[in-house]
Amino acid sequence: MLRTRIFRPLALIFSPVLICGTQLSPATADPASKNILTKEEAAYGCRKINGRMQLLILQIRDYPDRAQGSQIARGIQGITVPLFGGTQRGLDPDAQYQRDVRKLEAFNARLAKLKCPTFDLQAELSARDVKHTPKPQQPKAK
Repeated sequence: MLRTRIFRPLALIFSPVLICGTQLSPATADPASKNILTKEEAAYGCRKINGRMQLLILQIRDYPDRAQGSQIARGIQGITVPLFGGTQRGLDPDAQYQRDVRKLEAFNARLAKLKCPTFDLQAELSARDVKHTPKPQQPKAK
């Protein structure tokens, strides 16, 4: 009896997600915009951009190999966060990865504009050696 009393309301709350497989979009979704970098980030110098890019590359480099949460888990998180509070992070890891890659590309373009060494993003993101630290490359002389 007690078991039914507890699980019935939960079943009513979670059934649309479980039955339909609906994926809820995060409230913090980043609209496709031209301004990827904030005004503060756009004012960074070469050293600060290099540091930010190194950290971001190290954070997302293993994305293809990283285990992802199931659609059901993301759906449950999408329902419980508005009800009980919590973070929206992780609801759409593919979109977050794409935002991070776009930010890296914007930072790299900013480095080129400042005539600083830039990163080979394709090579750095595909590097799998844990001890490899991303380093900017000097542009080749023409």
